[in-house]
Amino acid sequence: MTNYQISVVVPVYNCEKYLRQSINSLIQQTIFESIQFIFIDDGSSDNSVKIIEEYTYLYKNMYLFSQENKGVSSARNYGISKATGRYISFFDADDIALPSLYEKLYKLISENDADISIVDYSMVFENGEKKKHRISLNKVWSESASALKDFFSSNLICTNPVDKMFDSHSLKGIFFPEGYSIGEDMFYVYNAIKKSKKIVLDSNESLYEYILHSDSAMKQKFSKKHFDSVKLSEEIMDDCKNDIELYNFAYANYIHEICKMIGLMYNSKVQRVYSNESKYYINILRKYRLRYAKRYLSKKHCMALMIMKISPKLYCVLYKILKVG
Repeated sequence: MTNYQISVVVPVYNCEKYLRQSINSLIQQTIFESIQFIFIDDGSSDNSVKIIEEYTYLYKNMYLFSQENKGVSSARNYGISKATGRYISFFDADDIALPSLYEKLYKLISENDADISIVDYSMVFENGEKKKHRISLNKVWSESASALKDFFSSNLICTNPVDKMFDSHSLKGIFFPEGYSIGEDMFYVYNAIKKSKKIVLDSNESLYEYILHSDSAMKQKFSKKHFDSVKLSEEIMDDCKNDIELYNFAYANYIHEICKMIGLMYNSKVQRVYSNESKYYINILRKYRLRYAKRYLSKKHCMALMIMKISPKLYCVLYKILKVG
């Protein structure tokens, strides 16, 4: 394959309904010809592969590789192994990239000699409403500890990899954890931040559209896989145990992941099915001291915890009204 400065890894699994619109948004990139697009088919059974083959025939910088179904983390890791670019980004095959997305990310990371660059994204709901994720600002982190604290306690960095560009040289050896269905993004971004010396953010524009379809992962009912994010956040917490201050931030993140998981469990009305797990994690929440919550959680997440301590059912009602979770 030709060497490109930027590689974009696109895992694909049964998304023929949205694939053309998504790939067309990649073709519209202002620096399209400078980017290597790597599509990893993760054992699709629909027409996704045929659609991608149409584009790889037309565009020399688009490549398709296939594997048996192993999950999105495995597909991304396969893509990383095929990437030749100095910089690497990730794209979800049912989303939309605005034309200047990769040009902006590239300028941020290269001109600032950074390990990670970040722009903003928007959630796009089924009714067409768009919600920008971050406030508008510019920020630079010059060491990993301060970046990790913001990663744990705010949405400035966040767990999503698709709004970021990574230096594949300085972050060599960082991969997504396989065998998990939820929380793998959080684990990857955590390890990338941990290894970074400089991170730069420009959230003045939203350049990526995260489309919430009726079958999106965020709309799925509770199942055993939703314990994954809690398990991975606990692994992260254990990894921070040699730094007390950072450990406290990671512990607060673990508590927040439990809140989200219990909330989804109750919203799906399956708490009796998982009664042992529900009691175990609610007990952890109730033992967590509010003085730590006020110090290490955002105001919104601290409020969510206080409500959850009172009643998970009340949390679910207020979440729908106030979106406090």
